[in-house]
Amino acid sequence: MLVQPDNVRMRPGNWQPPIELSVPEQSIIKRIKRAKLFTFLRQYRHQIMRHGRKSKTQLFDGYKRHVLRDLDNELVRAVGVTRANIPEASVTDAIATDLKHQQVNLVELHIDRAYLSSSLVQNRSDELTIYCKAWQVRNGKKFTKTAFILDWDNQTICCPNEVTLPFSVGGKVQFPKNICATCPLRERCTTSKTGRSVSIHPDEPLFQELKQRQLTPAGRAKLRERVAALAFFIPHWSILGEQARYVGSRKNLFDLRRTAVVHNLHVLAKIFTHTTDHSVTSS
Repeated sequence: MLVQPDNVRMRPGNWQPPIELSVPEQSIIKRIKRAKLFTFLRQYRHQIMRHGRKSKTQLFDGYKRHVLRDLDNELVRAVGVTRANIPEASVTDAIATDLKHQQVNLVELHIDRAYLSSSLVQNRSDELTIYCKAWQVRNGKKFTKTAFILDWDNQTICCPNEVTLPFSVGGKVQFPKNICATCPLRERCTTSKTGRSVSIHPDEPLFQELKQRQLTPAGRAKLRERVAALAFFIPHWSILGEQARYVGSRKNLFDLRRTAVVHNLHVLAKIFTHTTDHSVTSS
């Protein structure tokens, strides 16, 4: 039996001598490593950047930019970036956190309809007024929900044939089938054998308020103020571009915040110049 000296290290069983690769073999190994890295980046990219849908025919990939702009002084208060397949309303939690650090209270909120389900709207105080274009109610050639009168004080709904039933917010009102069967307005209302039904959305009071507001010229003029918030992207679109500069929401959020800071510096410089010129003229 052979005895290994203590000062001699034994080679492991899976030990293999180093192999000297030729130049063509080294280039092949580099290509393999590069392909693996590209595959990893592509998979990671699809995890953080999804495919979104603006409408039934309009698709887009990448991220969504969200900007909260002060309509009084044109300063950008907060920004946000979300993936394309995430609802717009999910960004309002981060925006609310930024506003809390600035100690800013919202009085008016001019938003798109996609933000109506956000926490800023759902958890709003009585001091906050929402300005948004109301959803269009369609029911073909039949009576829409707007043809029914909602009495919020008594929590009742009245159909065009003056049949009144109680309702609850977030529930569904089912008119009796025997009344609907003999109704003279049945052909213009419903073809269901069980009678006409009307769903009351949990935010139905807000929807009714938005509909009533946009029926007046003053209300429509107030809705057009939201266009000023979209003007933020016009001078800075050449900087931001249509394509995301980075991979990942965090870096693109940094890029959007950087652009917002530059925009705020321009606005502050304009305000300071206007104030200085006014003081010089007054003196």
